[in-house]
Amino acid sequence: MGTGRPLILSASRRTDLPGFHAEACLERIERRLARLRTRRLYGIVFWTRHVKPFLAGGPLHRLVSSTLDNPVINLTVTGLGGSIYEPGAPATEEVLSELPRLIETFHQEPWRIRWRYDPLLRGLSKVETFKRIAHRMGELGVDSCTFSFPAYRSLKGSLTPFFEQAGIPRWTEARKATFLIELLDAADELGIRLLSCAQPKNLGIDPRVGAAQCIPQGVLERGDPLGESLERARDYSQRSACQCLPSEDIGDYDADRCLGGCVYCYSKAGGPLTVEKIGAPRQGE
Repeated sequence: MGTGRPLILSASRRTDLPGFHAEACLERIERRLARLRTRRLYGIVFWTRHVKPFLAGGPLHRLVSSTLDNPVINLTVTGLGGSIYEPGAPATEEVLSELPRLIETFHQEPWRIRWRYDPLLRGLSKVETFKRIAHRMGELGVDSCTFSFPAYRSLKGSLTPFFEQAGIPRWTEARKATFLIELLDAADELGIRLLSCAQPKNLGIDPRVGAAQCIPQGVLERGDPLGESLERARDYSQRSACQCLPSEDIGDYDADRCLGGCVYCYSKAGGPLTVEKIGAPRQGE
């Protein structure tokens, strides 16, 4: 056992490293493991929309299924994969059909799969879509869903032009609350707990909303084979409302370009593949 502070790796909140740079992801993890010295690798949290790199025959399958003791995955499934809004993301049905094999890779423990229905886009994020995805997640044992409403500034600057060019209207505070309660009612029926990412105001809308940790202390502690507790600490490199534990991110904004092409992308690693005016959703949606 190492004598230094336990290490948590993040791969990667900056870009979809497993989805578009799986070989580089594998190489960096292996290099980092070789340099641990006095630290113990406590766990790795993956962030992606793609499951295939983790399945049998994929670059990350053996690492996750056989080498890593404590892997966790933040898997984003919004129902928009393959559309003009997320052209580089896999189709929803493709992801849902492969969930059993993904769970098998992650030690046959579905609580290691952390579903993200994120961000919630006015007129595009549908309660019925949420129900369809949540039903499949719930029946397989995935019991949480992380969400947030769009931010309109990031390290790229103002994101308003991206939303305007894509025809995605802003939420009003009243419509946010109404929509969130609709999601909560649906989630309750399906055994899914909704967790709000770095937006404390959402917690005040309804007591059923929990605070998300995308680098999740409880989940990582549950999966630690040594049963070692983690010290609660804030990651000061993140937004002030972020609840995540400190982690070491192995992604790179410049070297690891994201090819998802999401029209609302906030990361410096990605953005729309083309900027076209898209018909705006009906205001009542």
